[in-house]
Amino acid sequence: MLDERLSLAAALYEPCEVGADIGTDHGLLPCHLLKEKICQRMIFADVSAKALRHAEEQVQHQRLGNRARLICADGLDALVEPCGCVSVMGMGGETIASILNRGKDKLQGAVLVLSAHTDLHLVRQAVQDIGYHIVREELCRAAGRFYVVWRAEAGAAPLTDDEIRFGTLLMQRMTPMLREYITWRTAVLGERLRGLQSARKPDEATIAAIQYDIAYYQAKLEE
Repeated sequence: MLDERLSLAAALYEPCEVGADIGTDHGLLPCHLLKEKICQRMIFADVSAKALRHAEEQVQHQRLGNRARLICADGLDALVEPCGCVSVMGMGGETIASILNRGKDKLQGAVLVLSAHTDLHLVRQAVQDIGYHIVREELCRAAGRFYVVWRAEAGAAPLTDDEIRFGTLLMQRMTPMLREYITWRTAVLGERLRGLQSARKPDEATIAAIQYDIAYYQAKLEE
């Protein structure tokens, strides 16, 4: 059974003949996509041979071996055939941004489903840099943690600095979960700000950036 994050990713997936899950780890998402016939075949890819063995066990357990292709590769090097949709999830934003920038030529217009644990702005920037644009930006909570999941499609659509930093689609409609997310994010930033301000040599540039973020979020809560 998928948790809320993977369920959201599956809902954003583009139905296609061949899909790919980069950094597949346990392989639960691509197995679900195969069982629900959202994708007819899936590439299960991971840079870790150990993780790929876990995915292979899941594939065999669910009797999906004839529709699964397991590839040990770094990032989008795993795209050995054209794919209609590619997911890259469960990593830091810097890693996902690097994967997209290094492997952009292998995408060939595939729809992207993305989710990062950290540095969300780096993912949004990378999406723009590779000539894609975000069409869905959804918030969920799994195991007590907030996650943002994106669907991105080919075609450039420039973003402002604030849209890259905070997410234009995410902030369009204030929901109870978004309010909780902003409240949590503001608290985290406030704690970090206090630590920086108490340092022997305060990093004024970082302090100013955090203060800007806090002010942005507070304004959103007051709208």
